[in-house]
Amino acid sequence: MDNMIEYMNENYSDKYIFKYSTPSQYVRELNALNHTFPSKTDDLFPLVDYFDDWWNGYFSSRGNAKSQVR
Repeated sequence: MDNMIEYMNENYSDKYIFKYSTPSQYVRELNALNHTFPSKTDDLFPLVDYFDDWWNGYFSSRGNAKSQVR
């Protein structure tokens, strides 16, 4: 990992800075940039369990509706 970080910093330091970090440092830097993540409100894609058993809304926030449909 050290060799990769050194190589990347030598060759791509004009665009990126590679370093070891912790999740809290990463989140702190995102917050400093006022970065916001997009939110998705519709269902993503239909999934299939068996030959003719399609369902969607796997990542939906309507957890109760998923259990009722099943």
